[in-house]
Amino acid sequence: MRWLIILLMLAGCSGYRFSQQENPLSQYGIQSLSVPMFYNYSNVSEASGEFTRETYRLLTGFSGLKLYNGYKSSSDAILIGIIKSPEKMYDTLRPNNLRVAQDKAPNAIGTKRENFYIPGTTDVNLFLQVIVIKKPSEEELTLLKSGIGDQVRTNSKIIFNEVIPLRMQYTREILDTPGTQVNATQNYGAQRKTIRTMAEQAAITVRDMIFYAF
Repeated sequence: MRWLIILLMLAGCSGYRFSQQENPLSQYGIQSLSVPMFYNYSNVSEASGEFTRETYRLLTGFSGLKLYNGYKSSSDAILIGIIKSPEKMYDTLRPNNLRVAQDKAPNAIGTKRENFYIPGTTDVNLFLQVIVIKKPSEEELTLLKSGIGDQVRTNSKIIFNEVIPLRMQYTREILDTPGTQVNATQNYGAQRKTIRTMAEQAAITVRDMIFYAF
């Protein structure tokens, strides 16, 4: 895709910094844009808020584009965000770098259990579908949010419909203490931080895709 090639070229340029630009959607008669809460169809909970907030924040960099936080029927268009993931949790949060648990946490595990493995890192795999559509009907919204929504081609109303693959890895905490809930809490925090970083990076991609696509 043309926009992907451009983004890859920019990624290789040191010191690249996005400055405020004129509204790239104005050529389609879009002066105002609603950004409602993103739909979360993934099996990672609580991702919608992070992705919505970061995307909205970066789109404010387009001068001449009035943004609405949430859906406003009078806006010229709506940006629909849909967070997706592989069907299986194992493929969404894939464990990697397996290590013998007894070697890493002998005090917590003891000597009576058989050897088993625990992951040292976890890969997080998500997808973000982004759609910009002018004054959608209920039927159009239903179609775009369906399983075939990413196959709908752009037209006079749907001017943008792209799917962004997202992948990031985090290191898991292994604390050699009897309280296994401490490990769980630490790792959940690491996962939440990773989701937040993915949302920030996805927002940059969305902003740049919209700018360079038009």
